[in-house]
Amino acid sequence: MTDTTQQLALGKQKIVDDLRVLLTDSEEMLRLAATVPGEGVDALRERLGAHVETLQSALGDAQESAQRRYRVATVNAERYVRRNPWRSIGIAAGAGFLLGVLSTR
Repeated sequence: MTDTTQQLALGKQKIVDDLRVLLTDSEEMLRLAATVPGEGVDALRERLGAHVETLQSALGDAQESAQRRYRVATVNAERYVRRNPWRSIGIAAGAGFLLGVLSTR
């Protein structure tokens, strides 16, 4: 993986983690708002409920997208290795050599 690809993957993971935190916080606010009486709070409860549903949907979509991309990457990597076994061995050996050199420093 290139540095840019890794940064994008980390950025996407950060977004998913942030969505999870936001969803947890929203669910907690919705739970707390359920015990408070009043008309203004009813509107808040409705908005929070819609917000929670939207976040759950967005999180589910993000997870499905990540799983789909992971499967595609896995299939592509497997195809590459099967079509180019010697090149794959060379790449693995080169990467192992580089890691060995870096780890001895």
